[in-house]
Amino acid sequence: MIDASPKKLALITGGTSGIGFGIACKLAPKYDLALSFASNTEKANHAKIELQKQFPNVKVEIFQQPLNDYNDAKNLYDIVKSHFQKPPLILVNSAGKLRDQIFLGSNFQDHQNLIQEHLVIPMALSHLCLKAMNVAKYGRIINMSSISARFAKRGQTNYAAAKAGLEGFTKTLALEVAHRGITVNAIAPGLIDTPMTQEFVKKVEADNNGNIRSKIPVGRVGRPEEVGALVEFLCGNNSSYITGQVHTIDGGRSLGDPLS
Repeated sequence: MIDASPKKLALITGGTSGIGFGIACKLAPKYDLALSFASNTEKANHAKIELQKQFPNVKVEIFQQPLNDYNDAKNLYDIVKSHFQKPPLILVNSAGKLRDQIFLGSNFQDHQNLIQEHLVIPMALSHLCLKAMNVAKYGRIINMSSISARFAKRGQTNYAAAKAGLEGFTKTLALEVAHRGITVNAIAPGLIDTPMTQEFVKKVEADNNGNIRSKIPVGRVGRPEEVGALVEFLCGNNSSYITGQVHTIDGGRSLGDPLS
């Protein structure tokens, strides 16, 4: 039986935590949600319950699927499509962990794993989702990049390479599919308050006597829901003329020295 719901389906990788969950909260009123996660079942279940509590009419399901290669991506896509009886016409590639280390003394396998996770998997899921988007003459692909793609930070050679590649992929794919009503954009967050960044936020505050404005001009770290609001806009019809762009959301951190 085909789902007759007028709501489009959004697939958000890493959608049960951090930025991904912030995105899910913003999309919940307008879209059906498929949220993938790698391993933390307790947190994923809590995220689903929280979304259902905040948005009683939301249709949301969580899917545990480590994303290491194309077969994993295909398995996730197939399960999501089967469960909802429709393909996702919105894809948000938000999953990924950090593996910071100085390149000279690093384990090269860590670099390969991170690039697979942050670049190859978004490419694979985009490839899988595009067929239905092409038929529908509608689609939204949003790739989560980082200001690290353009602003060097010691220990992030792998992350910077993956995110720079993701931005190149975003722009080129956007060019290829724009004529079919499909937009492809990237978002480059700066420092956002998530479980993954909490220790770094504490370090920045400690190193600057609590004055985070010495690093971020607006004087605070970002919130996941602020990234979510940008994703919500890019998913909507009012953004149909915006494609192939990298949207920075970093409180001015990438502009230069805030104290100059």
